[in-house]
Amino acid sequence: MLLTVVALIGQAQQWDFISWHRIEAKGDLTKDLKASVQQQIRLNRNSTYFDETFTELGLGYDLPKGFEVEGAYRLSWNQNENGSFSTGHRYNLDVGYSEKFWKLKADLRGRFQHAPSIYFFNDRLEPDDSPMFVRLKFSLAYRKLDKLTPGVEFETFIRLEDPRYAGINKYRYRVFLEFNLPKRQEFEVFYMIQTDYSNTFPEYQNVVGLKYAYEWKRPKRKKKKDE
Repeated sequence: MLLTVVALIGQAQQWDFISWHRIEAKGDLTKDLKASVQQQIRLNRNSTYFDETFTELGLGYDLPKGFEVEGAYRLSWNQNENGSFSTGHRYNLDVGYSEKFWKLKADLRGRFQHAPSIYFFNDRLEPDDSPMFVRLKFSLAYRKLDKLTPGVEFETFIRLEDPRYAGINKYRYRVFLEFNLPKRQEFEVFYMIQTDYSNTFPEYQNVVGLKYAYEWKRPKRKKKKDE
């Protein structure tokens, strides 16, 4: 009996150590329009097994009073259990709001996310092949240190399209530290705990991430000389 209980507890607490590595370039195209491109690699199984790599393109627009809208497209390559690779697509639409007060900066973001199935136009579509989520994220950062910005973040995932898994089934708790480098460069390290309740037994993941970002400067218009 005791061995059975221990075995069930071991199954019910499935932990994995994951690492994410990201390079990003971002900046303004116009006064209110901005763009970004990133490349990311993710490792799982205690960071010894290649899981996924993807390229993501984003375009955002600043609205009045701290609001913004943004859209992004992701092209990914995932390694399957048998060692083969599959291609995936994903797009998301975001609405965000930022507010600065005292020495803090608060950010709220709502996201609609959809990963279309590769079988979208035939009869082999399975529920798990085309997941849709609404994601809600809140972050708070301390912004008055010289070249460091520490912060915390919380996010929930709400499944939409599949009645079996509808509702909140994933949480993320993250702490991060940003380093402001010279010439509009930035380095970030973070630690995150992700809990996933969409399967029979919940999954818990420890994620350590590294990010390098470069922000380009919007070119100034040259003034025309008077003839």
